[in-house]
Amino acid sequence: MTDYRKLCIDLFGTDNETELKDIAGRLKGGRKNKLTETDVKNAIEMQKNGKTTAEIAQTFNVSRQTISKYLNKPLNGNYVMRLDFMFRQKVCTEIYVNFADKKIKIVNRTNDIMKRAFGINENPDWNDFKQFLEERCFPKSRAFRKTILKKIGADGYDTLQILEKTDGRTAEDNQYIRFTRKELYAF
Repeated sequence: MTDYRKLCIDLFGTDNETELKDIAGRLKGGRKNKLTETDVKNAIEMQKNGKTTAEIAQTFNVSRQTISKYLNKPLNGNYVMRLDFMFRQKVCTEIYVNFADKKIKIVNRTNDIMKRAFGINENPDWNDFKQFLEERCFPKSRAFRKTILKKIGADGYDTLQILEKTDGRTAEDNQYIRFTRKELYAF
């Protein structure tokens, strides 16, 4: 049978309940983070420079899932939608949208400005966001607009709805948009 008093004295130097509670209060519970803040910043920079998740994971000797957890951590704030501006399977820009306050926040995941949603603009405003949406849609003045809207199942010329139906794909590039709703991002 285990003598827990002796075990407490061996581990913590005391069996006094008050002292043990004090020790427990000073210790941080849970698992230790696998990556430090500096490691995370370096991993983000590596991603921006084109390294794959697998390559970054190998550098830090952790799994791809661990790296993904750190690289894809959502922003805090009252954002109800996240749009990932993608190139192939790579997120180039994360766009967090707050429709009530007409605010957006972005996180660029690449240094290639040609693949970023807003190019060199690091702090786009609501008008920049609306322009981005319009550029990813077919023109409002396009011939047979009503036929196209009916074919994709859109109620009218609503840029966001059109992009959701078409994944924001255009004929000009190989980029698209992945949408995530508020269930994950309403904090």
